Amino acid sequence: MSVRTVILFPGQGAYLPGVLAERVKHVPGAARALEAIDEVVTAHGHRPVGPLLLERDAPSLQDLLAEDGDRLDLAIYATNAVAAELLAGVGVRGDVLMGHSFGEFAALSAAGAVSAADVARMACARIEAFHRAAPPAGGLVALDVPAWRASHLVGVLDEPGLRAAIDNGPDQTVVSGPLEALEKAEKIAADLGVRATRLRAGYAFHNPLLNDAADLFREAVADLHVGAPRTAVFSPGLGRYVSSAEDAREVVERNMTAPVPFYDALLTLFRQGARVFVEAGARQALTGIVRSSLPSAAIAVPLLPSRGDLDGIVASLREAGVGVRVETDGHRVPEGTTDGPPAEPAPTDGDAEPGGRSRLLAELAELYADDLGFPAEMLTADIDLEADLGVDSAKQTALLERVRRQYGLPALPGGRRAEATTLENIAALVEELRR
Repeated sequence: MSVRTVILFPGQGAYLPGVLAERVKHVPGAARALEAIDEVVTAHGHRPVGPLLLERDAPSLQDLLAEDGDRLDLAIYATNAVAAELLAGVGVRGDVLMGHSFGEFAALSAAGAVSAADVARMACARIEAFHRAAPPAGGLVALDVPAWRASHLVGVLDEPGLRAAIDNGPDQTVVSGPLEALEKAEKIAADLGVRATRLRAGYAFHNPLLNDAADLFREAVADLHVGAPRTAVFSPGLGRYVSSAEDAREVVERNMTAPVPFYDALLTLFRQGARVFVEAGARQALTGIVRSSLPSAAIAVPLLPSRGDLDGIVASLREAGVGVRVETDGHRVPEGTTDGPPAEPAPTDGDAEPGGRSRLLAELAELYADDLGFPAEMLTADIDLEADLGVDSAKQTALLERVRRQYGLPALPGGRRAEATTLENIAALVEELRR
């Protein structure tokens, strides 16, 4: 088959408050999808997720994890489903759809194998299964090493329940397990000089520790209709295309416990000709993986957040060479928004005073917003680029190099680069090096 454009659907942690604000107004299908999901969610006793995605002052990822993790899972699926409708609204459906972890449900839905409402029911059944099974406290830790090194570390520890769960490429493998085992893995990683990041996940996903919950989930969704995809779907969990209703059912039933060889899936699609990877969800976790894992010929496009509203989405897609339909339910996308990527900010005199910390922070927020596609007002001084926004270490390094050029700074010390994870810290570094 001919493959050029792949639409990617993220999983755990892919949430930003108000991420759909100003983006669903001109695509009625997107608004209807969110309403249909909320009907199912409320029927199962949960609070609607629409307000989380449409209101800028909605609770943060950290707040939801602490206070309402169930609603977070539902919001992640709703974001992916609405993002698929936004793409369809501008005529983009992709040659292949692929989900990461929980995002595989959204890929099946976007391909027509399962209705959006039934996936919402599956998400509710999944939550109920976790509550009934009460698995041991666990989580996920991302190690900045390839899968073979992570497997060696897991083998050396020999901790019950600790598994190499997700292969995100040469620069990152996620291990899953009980909290005590994860703490030991983090300590060993620190001793070896390996960066370890605790991910914001409530359970030890992609791990046999969830077998009981997976059994309850399979029973609960056995009667829901699952058919063959109408658009090509590649499943990292299966390691192949989903070609039948039986394949789709297997993806659903294995999702909680099966490992995720996402890197292998990316390589397979790239070898088949895929060159544009559009992330149809919040944050930029998957676009970061594409950039760090595939050759430079691969183009990664984060859909949400993009540069603002629907016009910005269309512009981003066109810059990547993706064909879009200008007319969208009576709304015409201005042609002038598609003339190429934003220009680099003009360099400033390295000897000039930055005009105070507040001015410097405002300049940095604009620079980072321009590159990452976030609204500048979202980039507060204390927001963590990786933990809160999903900006991977390679992207942070590239942005710091852009800051260095912008302000005419000398080479950045390696140790200090590792500390520059918030705009406040970056501003302090700029001021120090300009003295």
